[in-house]
Amino acid sequence: MIAMDTARPDHRSTAEHLATIREVLKPTMTALAKAFNVSRQEVYRWVRGESIPGERESAGIRSLSLAADAFHAAGLSRPEVLLGMKAFDGRSMLDLVSAGQLSGEHAQLLIAEARAMDAGYNRSGLATSKAEPSNDWRAELSIPSCWE
Repeated sequence: MIAMDTARPDHRSTAEHLATIREVLKPTMTALAKAFNVSRQEVYRWVRGESIPGERESAGIRSLSLAADAFHAAGLSRPEVLLGMKAFDGRSMLDLVSAGQLSGEHAQLLIAEARAMDAGYNRSGLATSKAEPSNDWRAELSIPSCWE
């Protein structure tokens, strides 16, 4: 799990951690339920403060929340894309949470990857292109006779 900064204790409630996760990473309730091996209804109860998760689930929620905090602090443009990225031996952040293995190092690796992807996008010139997006690259559109 992601180590919490002892210099700044985190006093957020489970519902507040989940709000951070949902705001920054935008997971579906189904994805969260699967990661914590509970029902969607149970996740909704946690969000509403009607139920308290177990120790294992609480640790996973805190870890995912701290990763969301790190992504937000890093100013990533689309942190939600990182949530499902199978960057860790074919496993995503949610897979790591489910296994109780998400660490701060995982979040930092994804931040570095996101920055590298953004830099590549900016270098490509696509970020400043004024051309309208199109599907012209698709073979059936660019070479119509091949589909007749």
